[in-house]
Amino acid sequence: MTDPNRTTFSSAFPFGLFTTAMTTTSTSDILILALGVGLAAAYLFRDQLFAASKPKTAPVVAPKGQNGFGNPRDFVAKMKEGKKRLVIFYGSQTGTAEEYAIRLAKEAKTKFGLASLVCDPEEYDFENLDQLPEDCAAFFVMATYGEGEPTDNAVQLMQNLQDESFEFSNGEHKLPGLKYVVFGLGNKTYEHYNSIGRAVDTELTKMGATRIGERGEGDDDKSMEEDYLEWKDGMWEAFATALGVEEGQGGDSADFVVSELDSHPPEKVYLGELSARALTRTKGIHDAKNPYPAPITEGRELFQNPTARNCVHIELNTEGSGITYQHGDHVGVWPSNPDVEVDRLLCALGLMDKKDNVIGIESLDPALAKVPFPVPTTYATVLRHYIDISAVAGRQILGTLSKFAPNSNAEELLKKLNTNKEEYHNVVALGCLKLAEVLQIAAGNDIKPHPTTENTTAWSIPFDIIVSSIPRLQPRYYSISSSPKLYPNSIHVTCVVLKYQSEASQHVPQKWCYGVGSNFLLNLRYAANGETALIANSPDPSVASVPSYLIEGPRGAYRQDTVYKAPIHVRRSTFRLPTNPKSPVIMIGPGTGVAPFRGFVQERVALARRSIEKNGPDALADWGRISLFYGCRRSNEDFLYADEWPKYAEDLKGKFTMHCAFSRQNYKPDGSKIYVQDLLWDDREHVAEAILQGKGYVYICGEAKNMSKQVEDVLARILGEAKGGSAAVEGVAEVKLLKERSRLMLDHEHGPSLRGISSSLASLAPGMLRVSLTRPLVARHFSSTFARRSIPPKPSPESPESNELNTPETASISQPPSPGLEQKLLDGILEKKSSPFQDDLDALKQRVQEWRDQALVSFRNRADEFTAKSKVTFSRLGSELNRVTGYEVIDVLKREVVEQEARINATRQAARQAKQAYDEAVVQRSNSQREVNDLLQRKSTWTDTDVGRFTTLVRQDHLYEQEEARAKAAVHEMENAVEREFSELMRTILARYHEEQVWSDKIRSASTYGQLAALGLNMLVFVMAIIIVEPWKRRRLAQTFEKKVEQLSQENEARVGASMAEIGAQLADQERLILHLRDITHGLLTLPPVEAVPPAEEVKQNVVVANVDRTEEVHAGQVVTTIQLTRGTLELAAVATGAFVIGVASSLIFGR
Repeated sequence: MTDPNRTTFSSAFPFGLFTTAMTTTSTSDILILALGVGLAAAYLFRDQLFAASKPKTAPVVAPKGQNGFGNPRDFVAKMKEGKKRLVIFYGSQTGTAEEYAIRLAKEAKTKFGLASLVCDPEEYDFENLDQLPEDCAAFFVMATYGEGEPTDNAVQLMQNLQDESFEFSNGEHKLPGLKYVVFGLGNKTYEHYNSIGRAVDTELTKMGATRIGERGEGDDDKSMEEDYLEWKDGMWEAFATALGVEEGQGGDSADFVVSELDSHPPEKVYLGELSARALTRTKGIHDAKNPYPAPITEGRELFQNPTARNCVHIELNTEGSGITYQHGDHVGVWPSNPDVEVDRLLCALGLMDKKDNVIGIESLDPALAKVPFPVPTTYATVLRHYIDISAVAGRQILGTLSKFAPNSNAEELLKKLNTNKEEYHNVVALGCLKLAEVLQIAAGNDIKPHPTTENTTAWSIPFDIIVSSIPRLQPRYYSISSSPKLYPNSIHVTCVVLKYQSEASQHVPQKWCYGVGSNFLLNLRYAANGETALIANSPDPSVASVPSYLIEGPRGAYRQDTVYKAPIHVRRSTFRLPTNPKSPVIMIGPGTGVAPFRGFVQERVALARRSIEKNGPDALADWGRISLFYGCRRSNEDFLYADEWPKYAEDLKGKFTMHCAFSRQNYKPDGSKIYVQDLLWDDREHVAEAILQGKGYVYICGEAKNMSKQVEDVLARILGEAKGGSAAVEGVAEVKLLKERSRLMLDHEHGPSLRGISSSLASLAPGMLRVSLTRPLVARHFSSTFARRSIPPKPSPESPESNELNTPETASISQPPSPGLEQKLLDGILEKKSSPFQDDLDALKQRVQEWRDQALVSFRNRADEFTAKSKVTFSRLGSELNRVTGYEVIDVLKREVVEQEARINATRQAARQAKQAYDEAVVQRSNSQREVNDLLQRKSTWTDTDVGRFTTLVRQDHLYEQEEARAKAAVHEMENAVEREFSELMRTILARYHEEQVWSDKIRSASTYGQLAALGLNMLVFVMAIIIVEPWKRRRLAQTFEKKVEQLSQENEARVGASMAEIGAQLADQERLILHLRDITHGLLTLPPVEAVPPAEEVKQNVVVANVDRTEEVHAGQVVTTIQLTRGTLELAAVATGAFVIGVASSLIFGR
């Protein structure tokens, strides 16, 4: 047992010192490690850190005398070297922005005679943008991609412009002398319309640059071409004033030289092949440059009444091709132009008689115009396979072609269509006129009969103008409507055939218009099934016929006996189901928008079958609900895959639910049509629960301009009400959050077009085609909110009835969210009128709601800005690290090695073919010589036939000898080529090895020096600890110990003093007690005897205690006590009392 009054010293003090020492040691280690890393980095980047120039100034350009060329990333030097006054940067994802950049360069050369440098921004540095001379200008042709993001090749440019810490060669983030022009490309159906073009304009203006003319903005949803034409004239006027140039200083100049080749090996002529691999049929990866001819295993009609409309289901066999796909991917089909349009343009150009002549095409300025397809080829091949002659004729090209008109009337009409925008719209755009049809109409020809040289006037248009003016024929992309888990070697395509009548005008009668890709597939379906279709330009023009195509392909590559093939390649997409089947899935796909969802459902069916087989019939119990919202006209007319959905529902054991809207079969009580968004609103409770509680995923596929936007609005209403707020704030925010987390994904098409998928959609990449959400609108006034909810908007005039398959009415989403909401709002308004206090309270509530909405929007915007800035910063940091560490150089070397290996393989293949040809030539000559020798042995018996045969054999032997010599020379040449390519490969590998070795040496050196530096620092810290730290620690320990001892001494002194005072007080109390007892004892010793009182009743009681004789006599309630005390008894009592007192005192003192 421990004595509570004992003083003890706790071990906490020395342990605290030990902890402090350990903390100091850990901090020292961290400092040493950080310093070592810093020294290693300083050594590794010593060239950049300790250079004489500033880190962010323009890179040092090596003199030409050293390496034979300047810095390839210095566009200013290239401009000065080429005497060019314009630099045109393009941010392009699909090639459209690049096309407009080239057009601007051509127009600058034609109008003003100014040469331009067209630049891909990712290939150049922008530190010297401020060095652009005053008489020069910079053009920025910028496309907006995805959620308001720059295209892949413009990321670095945007980072440099938006990062205020980025310095140009002047040491500042300013461009005071720069003159610039901006043209943006976007689509108004997306939220961030032309945001990149606007951002470039804003940033350049902030840095002090001067914009020339107005900023141009092209809308791909309506007409990019018209927006460009409307903008460019005013821009060029302002450009001429700003740069002091005059129009007319330039002249017309061709981009290409087209020449006819008299002799060329037929096997080396491109007849529709897209690359050398396709021409030689070399095995390899099948991609956009080498599509795979996939055999058609099945083709059928999906519409129940195909006389008016068609929807094609095609199954393509990919077995043995190496092509793989996932659900949600896209398949690209490479169509050709229809026969009638090829013949029409050949006749209009006067090339029908020499359509098969072999031609070569060379670019006069590869920087401005590259040959867009492989050559040599033929006139007919170019028009059939390589350029898009089925597109609506552009307005600008008509002005160029007017100077080649065969007569004055034709020239006048083309000039009128070129200059009069309204006339062009009414005649060409609404009439859906292709270039050849415009030429026929201008020349007074009839476009109804099949074109021939007799009924078509020939124009003397140079073929190079056709090549440079008509865009390249692009593949048509379709969502794959199958799952690889059910169909691993088959790709299914679901395509509605585009076929409609144009609007008649003064110059053009009403005619049928056909989509290129869909009618190409329809032709393949007819051919695969052995059916006969009514061909276009038939004697009965009132019937919607089908244009014919050369579906056999170049050199018959797309047909094998009765099997037809379609050239395809697969494009990856991020349009995917969630990996966890427990997540609910909501799919909205009216019309052919259901195609990818058929693949989705098949994916889940395959997974369900495996799960049931493995885990039993209850394996799907915890799966999420799969809801499909589908719409079409009628259930008995165009209900796609109607027989399949019940089977899928049975396989999924009730987890699949399908909601169908038939717009021309079932109607609302007010007579309006029912669309998929109406079904979505009717099922809003399940939708909200699946999204908010079940963390479900939403997928939308179909037409983007109307349907998708209205579905998103309905989703915002549903989620806003479920969150207890409004659609404009909470609903829109929730929809945006779903998109950011990839829980709301869209795969869209932008409506019918003769050019198939528009360029902005064809390349969104590599995968998902997304539509951005509408910017949140804050409801600032109660009355405006009430008005918006109670008054339905008018239907948009841009939603024609003819497109009902995918185009719902706008008013269908404007109904009030619940029947009683308007009445509640009205009652609230009436209550406000009845009470002034209630008016003030409601006004306060309204202000609070406004402040809350503003705060939410502000917070969201700030968060978006912070996220964007962080993204730009990290991306720029990564780019800088790649550049500084030389990773870009190593990566280029890697690509060169791969390309070199491919060239070696191709050369080896050619060498093998040459060797085979040589062997064949040797065999042929041997056979010929053997036959000659046989004839010579029986020369004496020759007949006239033998003489003729001998003469023929001698000539053949001579030819075989020449062929053998040529083959031998080819073999020798191929062997030398292989050797050269191999030597080049070895040089490339050695260069790559050298680069990697240099960086390995740097890293090893940095590591070694870092270790030495760390060791030196450890020694320094150890010596400093001995000299300084240890004495200081001892002094601190002694001081602390002295303070602790002094503190304990004071505490003990105070405690002893308090105890002594308490003991004194207790002794005083005991002293008073003893004195009191003494007085009592003394009183007892001196007490006189007491006489007895006569008792009333005699009761005697004798009590004897110790040596005291005590007799008590009680008489009548009165007690008389008689005490007889002896002297010995009194002394004993006194001693006992003293002992008792002393004991009590001792217990009080020592017990405490």
